[in-house]
Amino acid sequence: MNQKTKIVKLVADPYPPYQYQENDTVKGIDHDIIVSTFKEHETDTEIQLFPWESCIELMENKKVDGIFQIAYTPEREKTFLFSRPFRTARTVFLRNASTLLEFEKNVEISLQLKTYRIGVLSGYSYDPTIDSLPESARTEVKGQEMLLEGLLRGRFDLALMDSGVATYLIGKMNIGGIERVEGYEIKRQLHVAFQKDRYDLANLFNVGFEKIKEKGIYNEVFKDYGVVQ
Repeated sequence: MNQKTKIVKLVADPYPPYQYQENDTVKGIDHDIIVSTFKEHETDTEIQLFPWESCIELMENKKVDGIFQIAYTPEREKTFLFSRPFRTARTVFLRNASTLLEFEKNVEISLQLKTYRIGVLSGYSYDPTIDSLPESARTEVKGQEMLLEGLLRGRFDLALMDSGVATYLIGKMNIGGIERVEGYEIKRQLHVAFQKDRYDLANLFNVGFEKIKEKGIYNEVFKDYGVVQ
């Protein structure tokens, strides 16, 4: 890292409430956690938001130091250096509260899902259980808000959403009558990935992350956005 400027350049894709732009300012849960982590070392960050494909391209062309809210894969490890996990993403099923829909504990979830209409994001891969469902069981939409609206209008029975995104949008859209269906959850650990040779940055992040957790800063960030980790 340039010791004179002490700025780490990072990119991510817009994904409120985790990172988004408001009045020309980037903010969000993951954004604030990462900024706070590097501040523990008196290191500034320059964070920009782009479509995910553009973020990956910037990393591959070594135009930035790192990318965040990225899941580990063996293939990505060949190119990037991963930090320790800094958050666990939880994707859950939601339902209209007016329905009595619930999962049976002793019945295979894949069999139960075939009997419902499920709202999912277009072009998004969830997990083998969801991705292998027949097209007739899935209704694809282009945005998170459309998942909530589809539930309320009865377009589908269930919607798959990140739990934090759901909490944020339900508040922002000022809607009610939507509940989580217990019994199924997709978990993914998320990281910051740095250029392969930037062990200095990965170490700074890992050490700083432990410090903000010890100080309670990590939990305070979630509280500030009204999201439970």
